[in-house]
Amino acid sequence: MIKARQLCLASLCLLGSAACAGRQKAAEGMIPVAKTIIIYSAGGSVVSGVIDSAVLGGRRLRVPASVAAINLSQGDQSLKWFTVQAIQEAKKDVTYKLIGLPSLNPGELKFNYALPDITWTLKLKADISDSKSVSLQLLAVVNMNASEPYKQCDVTLVLNNAVSVERLSASTFKLSSFDLYPHRNITYDLGNKVADYSFIREWNAYAGKDEVHVLLQVKNPFSVDLNQTSSSVEANQIIVESGSISSQSGPGEVVSLPAGIDDTISTFRSVKITEATDKRPLPFNHRISYDIINRSDQKKTLRLVTSRVMGNEHRSVYHFKEPPSATPENTLVWLLELEPGATRTLEYDFDADIKDVEGENGFEQGG
Repeated sequence: MIKARQLCLASLCLLGSAACAGRQKAAEGMIPVAKTIIIYSAGGSVVSGVIDSAVLGGRRLRVPASVAAINLSQGDQSLKWFTVQAIQEAKKDVTYKLIGLPSLNPGELKFNYALPDITWTLKLKADISDSKSVSLQLLAVVNMNASEPYKQCDVTLVLNNAVSVERLSASTFKLSSFDLYPHRNITYDLGNKVADYSFIREWNAYAGKDEVHVLLQVKNPFSVDLNQTSSSVEANQIIVESGSISSQSGPGEVVSLPAGIDDTISTFRSVKITEATDKRPLPFNHRISYDIINRSDQKKTLRLVTSRVMGNEHRSVYHFKEPPSATPENTLVWLLELEPGATRTLEYDFDADIKDVEGENGFEQGG
Protein backbone atom coordinates (compact mmCIF):
# COMPACT_ATOMS: atom_id res chain seq x y z
CA MET A 1 0.00 0.00 0.00
CA ILE A 2 1.33 3.41 -0.98
CA LYS A 3 0.88 6.42 1.25
CA ALA A 4 0.33 9.60 -0.72
CA ARG A 5 -0.20 13.20 0.25
CA GLN A 6 -3.70 13.80 1.40
CA LEU A 7 -6.38 14.12 -1.29
CA CYS A 8 -9.99 15.08 -1.10
CA LEU A 9 -13.16 13.52 -2.02
CA ALA A 10 -16.49 13.96 -0.58
CA SER A 11 -19.71 13.34 1.06
CA LEU A 12 -22.91 13.71 -0.86
CA CYS A 13 -24.50 16.93 0.27
CA LEU A 14 -28.14 17.91 0.51
CA LEU A 15 -29.52 19.59 -2.57
CA GLY A 16 -29.69 23.36 -2.38
CA SER A 17 -29.24 25.40 0.79
CA ALA A 18 -30.20 24.34 4.28
CA ALA A 19 -33.27 26.57 4.03
CA CYS A 20 -34.30 24.87 0.79
CA ALA A 21 -33.76 21.46 2.36
CA GLY A 22 -36.10 22.42 5.19
CA ARG A 23 -38.90 22.99 2.67
CA GLN A 24 -38.49 19.59 0.99
CA LYS A 25 -41.18 17.02 1.54
CA ALA A 26 -40.21 14.00 3.60
CA ALA A 27 -41.11 11.76 0.66
CA GLU A 28 -38.36 13.36 -1.44
CA GLY A 29 -35.81 11.46 0.61
CA MET A 30 -32.52 11.93 2.37
CA ILE A 31 -29.13 12.00 0.64
CA PRO A 32 -26.79 9.71 2.60
CA VAL A 33 -23.42 11.15 3.61
CA ALA A 34 -20.51 9.12 2.19
CA LYS A 35 -17.56 8.20 4.43
CA THR A 36 -15.31 6.24 2.08
CA ILE A 37 -14.85 6.03 -1.67
CA ILE A 38 -12.79 3.45 -3.57
CA ILE A 39 -12.00 4.50 -7.14
CA TYR A 40 -10.75 1.95 -9.70
CA SER A 41 -8.54 2.79 -12.66
CA ALA A 42 -10.39 0.07 -14.59
CA GLY A 43 -13.51 2.20 -14.21
CA GLY A 44 -16.04 3.37 -11.65
CA SER A 45 -16.05 3.64 -7.88
CA VAL A 46 -17.70 2.25 -4.74
CA VAL A 47 -19.20 4.72 -2.27
CA SER A 48 -20.01 3.68 1.31
CA GLY A 49 -21.06 5.16 4.64
CA VAL A 50 -23.43 4.88 7.60
CA ILE A 51 -26.73 6.55 8.51
CA ASP A 52 -28.36 6.90 11.92
CA SER A 53 -31.71 5.15 11.53
CA ALA A 54 -33.27 7.67 13.93
CA VAL A 55 -32.22 10.56 11.68
CA LEU A 56 -33.47 8.77 8.57
CA GLY A 57 -36.86 8.07 10.13
CA GLY A 58 -39.45 7.06 7.55
CA ARG A 59 -37.77 8.85 4.66
CA ARG A 60 -36.38 7.16 1.59
CA LEU A 61 -32.76 7.33 0.47
CA ARG A 62 -31.94 9.69 -2.38
CA VAL A 63 -28.99 8.61 -4.60
CA PRO A 64 -27.68 9.55 -8.08
CA ALA A 65 -29.57 7.97 -11.00
CA SER A 66 -26.43 6.20 -12.25
CA VAL A 67 -26.00 4.27 -8.98
CA ALA A 68 -25.97 0.46 -9.27
CA ALA A 69 -25.48 -2.54 -6.97
CA ILE A 70 -26.96 -0.94 -3.85
CA ASN A 71 -26.24 -2.82 -0.60
CA LEU A 72 -27.87 -2.00 2.74
CA SER A 73 -27.37 -3.69 6.10
CA GLN A 74 -27.95 -3.34 9.84
CA GLY A 75 -25.65 -5.32 12.07
CA ASP A 76 -24.97 -8.57 10.25
CA GLN A 77 -28.29 -8.56 8.42
CA SER A 78 -28.64 -7.53 4.81
CA LEU A 79 -31.72 -5.43 4.06
CA LYS A 80 -33.87 -5.71 0.98
CA TRP A 81 -34.75 -2.29 -0.36
CA PHE A 82 -37.71 -1.55 -2.60
CA THR A 83 -39.67 1.18 -4.41
CA VAL A 84 -37.09 2.60 -6.77
CA GLN A 85 -38.48 5.84 -8.13
CA ALA A 86 -36.77 8.32 -10.46
CA ILE A 87 -37.13 12.03 -9.71
CA GLN A 88 -35.69 15.03 -11.52
CA GLU A 89 -34.65 18.40 -10.16
CA ALA A 90 -35.42 20.97 -12.85
CA LYS A 91 -32.99 23.66 -11.65
CA LYS A 92 -29.99 21.33 -11.93
CA ASP A 93 -31.41 19.08 -14.67
CA VAL A 94 -30.30 16.13 -12.55
CA THR A 95 -32.13 12.83 -12.05
CA TYR A 96 -32.07 10.87 -8.77
CA LYS A 97 -33.38 7.59 -7.45
CA LEU A 98 -35.51 7.22 -4.34
CA ILE A 99 -34.88 3.97 -2.44
CA GLY A 100 -37.59 2.68 -0.13
CA LEU A 101 -36.65 0.77 3.06
CA PRO A 102 -38.38 -1.62 5.45
CA SER A 103 -38.82 -0.73 9.13
CA LEU A 104 -35.39 -0.23 10.70
CA ASN A 105 -34.06 -1.20 14.10
CA PRO A 106 -32.36 1.46 16.23
CA GLY A 107 -28.70 2.02 15.36
CA GLU A 108 -26.59 2.45 12.25
CA LEU A 109 -27.65 1.63 8.72
CA LYS A 110 -24.65 0.78 6.53
CA PHE A 111 -24.76 1.39 2.79
CA ASN A 112 -22.57 1.05 -0.28
CA TYR A 113 -23.20 1.40 -3.98
CA ALA A 114 -21.36 1.42 -7.29
CA LEU A 115 -21.00 4.82 -8.93
CA PRO A 116 -19.57 4.88 -12.48
CA ASP A 117 -19.33 8.69 -12.52
CA ILE A 118 -16.00 8.90 -10.64
CA THR A 119 -12.92 7.39 -12.29
CA TRP A 120 -9.18 7.96 -12.28
CA THR A 121 -6.15 7.42 -14.50
CA LEU A 122 -2.41 7.28 -13.84
CA LYS A 123 -0.10 9.70 -15.66
CA LEU A 124 3.69 9.95 -15.84
CA LYS A 125 5.22 13.35 -16.54
CA ALA A 126 8.89 13.47 -17.58
CA ASP A 127 10.71 16.81 -17.50
CA ILE A 128 14.19 16.69 -19.03
CA SER A 129 16.55 18.49 -16.65
CA ASP A 130 19.83 18.16 -18.58
CA SER A 131 21.65 15.77 -20.90
CA LYS A 132 21.70 13.02 -18.25
CA SER A 133 18.85 13.53 -15.78
CA VAL A 134 15.06 13.57 -16.06
CA SER A 135 12.56 14.56 -13.38
CA LEU A 136 9.66 12.09 -13.17
CA GLN A 137 6.33 12.99 -11.61
CA LEU A 138 3.64 10.36 -11.01
CA LEU A 139 0.15 11.85 -11.10
CA ALA A 140 -3.39 10.66 -10.41
CA VAL A 141 -6.02 12.33 -12.58
CA VAL A 142 -9.42 11.95 -10.90
CA ASN A 143 -12.32 12.44 -13.32
CA MET A 144 -15.39 13.75 -11.52
CA ASN A 145 -18.61 13.43 -13.51
CA ALA A 146 -20.97 13.08 -10.54
CA SER A 147 -23.70 15.68 -10.09
CA GLU A 148 -23.08 16.29 -6.37
CA PRO A 149 -19.90 17.13 -4.40
CA TYR A 150 -18.04 14.63 -2.20
CA LYS A 151 -16.22 16.07 0.80
CA GLN A 152 -13.93 14.81 3.57
CA CYS A 153 -14.11 11.14 2.61
CA ASP A 154 -11.43 8.52 3.07
CA VAL A 155 -10.42 7.81 -0.52
CA THR A 156 -8.51 4.87 -1.96
CA LEU A 157 -7.31 4.73 -5.56
CA VAL A 158 -6.92 1.19 -6.90
CA LEU A 159 -4.56 0.66 -9.82
CA ASN A 160 -5.62 -2.43 -11.76
CA ASN A 161 -3.90 -1.95 -15.09
CA ALA A 162 -2.79 -5.50 -15.92
CA VAL A 163 -3.33 -6.95 -19.37
CA SER A 164 -4.95 -10.15 -18.08
CA VAL A 165 -6.88 -11.40 -15.07
CA GLU A 166 -4.03 -13.74 -14.18
CA ARG A 167 -1.64 -10.78 -13.88
CA LEU A 168 -4.11 -8.39 -12.27
CA SER A 169 -2.29 -5.76 -10.26
CA ALA A 170 -3.91 -4.08 -7.28
CA SER A 171 -1.63 -1.32 -6.09
CA THR A 172 -3.44 1.20 -3.91
CA PHE A 173 -2.99 4.85 -3.01
CA LYS A 174 -4.53 6.12 0.24
CA LEU A 175 -5.84 9.67 0.00
CA SER A 176 -7.82 11.85 2.39
CA SER A 177 -8.92 15.43 3.15
CA PHE A 178 -9.62 16.42 -0.43
CA ASP A 179 -12.81 17.73 -2.01
CA LEU A 180 -14.31 16.71 -5.35
CA TYR A 181 -16.84 18.98 -6.99
CA PRO A 182 -19.23 18.22 -9.87
CA HIS A 183 -17.56 18.13 -13.30
CA ARG A 184 -14.26 19.42 -11.93
CA ASN A 185 -11.31 17.07 -12.47
CA ILE A 186 -8.45 16.94 -9.99
CA THR A 187 -4.76 16.13 -10.56
CA TYR A 188 -2.97 14.75 -7.52
CA ASP A 189 0.79 14.34 -7.04
CA LEU A 190 1.66 10.74 -6.05
CA GLY A 191 5.44 11.06 -6.05
CA ASN A 192 8.56 12.56 -7.65
CA LYS A 193 11.86 10.96 -8.68
CA VAL A 194 15.01 12.00 -10.55
CA ALA A 195 16.64 9.37 -12.78
CA ASP A 196 19.19 8.91 -15.54
CA TYR A 197 17.85 8.51 -19.06
CA SER A 198 18.91 7.84 -22.63
CA PHE A 199 17.40 8.27 -26.08
CA ILE A 200 16.75 5.55 -28.62
CA ARG A 201 15.27 5.92 -32.10
CA GLU A 202 12.61 3.55 -33.42
CA TRP A 203 11.40 2.85 -36.94
CA ASN A 204 8.25 0.76 -37.07
CA ALA A 205 8.63 -0.52 -40.63
CA TYR A 206 5.30 -2.34 -40.91
CA ALA A 207 2.73 0.10 -39.48
CA GLY A 208 1.95 3.79 -39.45
CA LYS A 209 3.90 6.52 -41.20
CA ASP A 210 7.44 5.96 -42.40
CA GLU A 211 8.91 8.02 -39.54
CA VAL A 212 11.69 7.53 -37.02
CA HIS A 213 10.37 8.16 -33.52
CA VAL A 214 12.46 9.25 -30.54
CA LEU A 215 11.92 7.31 -27.30
CA LEU A 216 13.12 8.46 -23.90
CA GLN A 217 14.20 5.38 -21.95
CA VAL A 218 14.37 5.37 -18.15
CA LYS A 219 14.11 2.71 -15.45
CA ASN A 220 10.82 2.82 -13.58
CA PRO A 221 11.72 4.25 -10.12
CA PHE A 222 8.20 3.84 -8.71
CA SER A 223 6.71 0.82 -6.94
CA VAL A 224 3.85 0.29 -9.41
CA ASP A 225 3.61 -1.12 -12.93
CA LEU A 226 3.30 1.75 -15.42
CA ASN A 227 1.67 -0.34 -18.13
CA GLN A 228 -1.19 1.57 -19.86
CA THR A 229 -0.15 4.82 -18.15
CA SER A 230 -0.47 8.03 -20.17
CA SER A 231 2.76 10.01 -20.44
CA SER A 232 4.18 13.34 -21.50
CA VAL A 233 7.77 14.43 -22.11
CA GLU A 234 8.73 18.06 -21.60
CA ALA A 235 11.89 20.09 -22.23
CA ASN A 236 12.26 23.75 -21.24
CA GLN A 237 8.59 23.76 -20.13
CA ILE A 238 7.47 22.75 -23.63
CA ILE A 239 5.65 19.45 -24.19
CA VAL A 240 7.65 17.50 -26.76
CA GLU A 241 5.13 14.68 -27.12
CA SER A 242 2.32 12.96 -25.25
CA GLY A 243 1.55 9.27 -25.50
CA SER A 244 1.07 6.15 -23.44
CA ILE A 245 3.09 3.22 -22.13
CA SER A 246 1.86 0.08 -23.87
CA SER A 247 4.01 -2.67 -22.37
CA GLN A 248 4.67 -4.20 -18.99
CA SER A 249 6.81 -1.73 -17.05
CA GLY A 250 7.23 -2.94 -13.49
CA PRO A 251 9.50 -1.40 -10.86
CA GLY A 252 13.11 -1.29 -12.10
CA GLU A 253 12.17 -2.15 -15.69
CA VAL A 254 12.99 0.13 -18.62
CA VAL A 255 10.12 2.41 -19.67
CA SER A 256 10.01 3.90 -23.19
CA LEU A 257 8.26 7.28 -23.48
CA PRO A 258 7.40 8.89 -26.86
CA ALA A 259 9.57 12.00 -27.27
CA GLY A 260 9.10 13.33 -30.78
CA ILE A 261 10.32 12.62 -34.34
CA ASP A 262 13.95 12.46 -35.51
CA ASP A 263 13.99 14.03 -38.98
CA THR A 264 17.77 13.64 -39.32
CA ILE A 265 17.35 9.91 -40.07
CA SER A 266 16.13 9.00 -43.56
CA THR A 267 14.70 5.60 -44.38
CA PHE A 268 14.23 3.68 -47.61
CA ARG A 269 12.92 0.18 -48.20
CA SER A 270 12.60 -2.07 -51.23
CA VAL A 271 10.61 -5.29 -51.63
CA LYS A 272 11.11 -7.89 -54.37
CA ILE A 273 8.73 -10.85 -54.62
CA THR A 274 9.60 -13.88 -56.77
CA GLU A 275 7.22 -16.78 -57.44
CA ALA A 276 8.67 -20.26 -57.99
CA THR A 277 7.73 -22.04 -61.25
CA ASP A 278 7.47 -25.47 -59.62
CA LYS A 279 4.93 -26.62 -57.06
CA ARG A 280 6.28 -26.20 -53.53
CA PRO A 281 4.71 -25.47 -50.13
CA LEU A 282 6.33 -22.01 -49.99
CA PRO A 283 6.30 -20.66 -53.55
CA PHE A 284 6.79 -16.94 -52.84
CA ASN A 285 10.17 -15.49 -51.93
CA HIS A 286 10.06 -12.02 -50.35
CA ARG A 287 13.37 -10.15 -50.38
CA ILE A 288 13.43 -7.11 -48.08
CA SER A 289 16.06 -4.36 -47.99
CA TYR A 290 16.18 -1.41 -45.58
CA ASP A 291 18.53 1.56 -46.03
CA ILE A 292 18.89 3.96 -43.07
CA ILE A 293 20.87 7.20 -43.40
CA ASN A 294 22.02 9.14 -40.34
CA ARG A 295 22.32 12.72 -41.59
CA SER A 296 23.35 14.10 -38.19
CA ASP A 297 26.82 14.48 -36.68
CA GLN A 298 25.91 12.23 -33.72
CA LYS A 299 26.06 8.49 -33.29
CA LYS A 300 22.57 7.09 -32.75
CA THR A 301 20.95 3.78 -31.84
CA LEU A 302 17.98 2.73 -33.97
CA ARG A 303 15.48 0.02 -33.10
CA LEU A 304 14.04 -1.29 -36.35
CA VAL A 305 10.78 -3.19 -35.87
CA THR A 306 8.92 -5.15 -38.53
CA SER A 307 6.32 -7.93 -38.60
CA ARG A 308 7.07 -11.63 -38.86
CA VAL A 309 4.90 -13.24 -41.57
CA MET A 310 3.69 -16.58 -40.21
CA GLY A 311 1.99 -17.91 -43.38
CA ASN A 312 -1.36 -19.61 -43.98
CA GLU A 313 -1.11 -23.41 -44.24
CA HIS A 314 2.68 -23.55 -43.94
CA ARG A 315 5.01 -21.65 -41.64
CA SER A 316 7.25 -19.14 -43.40
CA VAL A 317 11.00 -19.77 -43.48
CA TYR A 318 13.36 -16.82 -42.90
CA HIS A 319 16.96 -16.32 -44.03
CA PHE A 320 18.95 -13.60 -42.25
CA LYS A 321 22.31 -12.07 -43.08
CA GLU A 322 22.14 -10.34 -39.69
CA PRO A 323 19.87 -12.14 -37.19
CA PRO A 324 17.35 -9.97 -35.32
CA SER A 325 18.16 -8.90 -31.77
CA ALA A 326 14.76 -10.13 -30.54
CA THR A 327 11.54 -11.68 -31.91
CA PRO A 328 8.72 -10.70 -29.51
CA GLU A 329 5.10 -11.51 -30.40
CA ASN A 330 5.43 -12.10 -34.17
CA THR A 331 7.77 -9.17 -34.73
CA LEU A 332 11.42 -8.90 -35.71
CA VAL A 333 13.56 -6.33 -33.88
CA TRP A 334 17.08 -5.15 -34.72
CA LEU A 335 19.18 -2.74 -32.66
CA LEU A 336 21.40 -0.87 -35.12
CA GLU A 337 24.21 1.56 -34.37
CA LEU A 338 24.17 4.45 -36.84
CA GLU A 339 27.45 6.30 -37.32
CA PRO A 340 27.33 10.06 -38.09
CA GLY A 341 26.70 10.75 -41.78
CA ALA A 342 26.70 7.04 -42.63
CA THR A 343 24.24 4.69 -44.37
CA ARG A 344 23.30 1.35 -42.83
CA THR A 345 21.73 -1.43 -44.93
CA LEU A 346 19.79 -4.37 -43.52
CA GLU A 347 18.68 -7.25 -45.78
CA TYR A 348 16.83 -10.51 -45.32
CA ASP A 349 14.38 -12.72 -47.20
CA PHE A 350 11.72 -15.30 -46.42
CA ASP A 351 9.75 -17.99 -48.24
CA ALA A 352 6.00 -18.02 -47.70
CA ASP A 353 2.76 -19.48 -49.05
CA ILE A 354 1.25 -16.01 -49.44
CA LYS A 355 2.14 -13.30 -51.95
CA ASP A 356 0.39 -10.18 -50.68
CA VAL A 357 1.73 -9.06 -47.30
CA GLU A 358 0.42 -5.99 -45.51
CA GLY A 359 3.15 -3.40 -45.18
CA GLU A 360 5.15 -4.40 -48.27
CA ASN A 361 3.29 -2.34 -50.87
CA GLY A 362 3.50 1.41 -51.35
CA PHE A 363 6.47 2.11 -49.11
CA GLU A 364 9.12 4.41 -50.52
CA GLN A 365 11.57 6.87 -49.04
CA GLY A 366 10.49 8.31 -45.69
CA GLY A 367 11.96 10.47 -42.94
